[in-house]
Amino acid sequence: MKILISASNMVHINNFHRPYINSFKEKGNEVYILSKGEGADYNISFKKSVLSLKNLFIVPKIRKILKKEKFDVVYLHTTLSAFFVRLAMKGLKNRPYVINTVHGYLFSKDTSKLKRSIYLFCEKILKKQTDDIVTMNSEDYEIATKNKLCLNKVYACNGMGVNFPRLPEIEKIRKDKTRLIFVGEISKRKNQQFLVKALEKLPDYTLTLVGDGKERKSIGKLAKKLNVLDRLTITGFTKNVYEHLLNSDIYVCASQIEGLPFNIMEAMHAGLPIVASDIKGHKDLLPNECLYKLNDEASFINAVSNAREINFNLEKYKLENVLDENIKIYTAFINSR
Repeated sequence: MKILISASNMVHINNFHRPYINSFKEKGNEVYILSKGEGADYNISFKKSVLSLKNLFIVPKIRKILKKEKFDVVYLHTTLSAFFVRLAMKGLKNRPYVINTVHGYLFSKDTSKLKRSIYLFCEKILKKQTDDIVTMNSEDYEIATKNKLCLNKVYACNGMGVNFPRLPEIEKIRKDKTRLIFVGEISKRKNQQFLVKALEKLPDYTLTLVGDGKERKSIGKLAKKLNVLDRLTITGFTKNVYEHLLNSDIYVCASQIEGLPFNIMEAMHAGLPIVASDIKGHKDLLPNECLYKLNDEASFINAVSNAREINFNLEKYKLENVLDENIKIYTAFINSR
């Protein structure tokens, strides 16, 4: 088969899809990558916002690639890539089979009716360019099936799989659980502003944000305004995530939308107590005692004050247990033809 794998940027490809690319190639398939960044066979300059008009200029370029290369199947990842690649297929004769892996719809049951309607409309108009859908959490599965967002089948999977490293033995008894940590892009969707605001009400705690992003400066300004800058650390991008996790006490997350979050799994693997917003993705990974009402400061502070360690079972999310099952999903269409 001639396969195209698409995502909005090569960071996503390298973090999640290399084992799948290798598996497809080992089975004798031709595999090509359409993404933004070094290493892509087709380097497409996706703009981060789906609503950016500049993204419309890449549609003819993608369409030209699809018409010329005549792929057998296209595997789509990330909302941005999935939308514009399918848009480029509109009216295309003999289009490839399309499987859209949803890493988290950008809307949920809690999203405003207007925003939810807009995003659902975008998915519905692309239904005829979507053969199968693969979802990672129960709410997205329900959204896809209830609204019939593809022509054939909606599948559920346990994420893309994680290679959990062997961690050193650490002292788990800590006298003062006061070091909070979050790992991820600093963005409005990840909602770090909420964590910084809550830090003002938690005078005995510190907060480490591991990551970088466009909201970094505004987070720093907010911390200075609230007089918590001395208790806030922003590391910037780092590959030594577990080094920071193992030197922290409680993992906190205020995300507004997720798929099946890798960062939460890392915190689970590190053995940290977790306090996370009660949203899709989090609810699929964590028990109720780890969750607090989204954007509810009192609920968050109470959860932090009562956070405790839980023994999590991560077996079904390990790469070796997920890879083969996902490959079966991704190739099921061959037998149906």
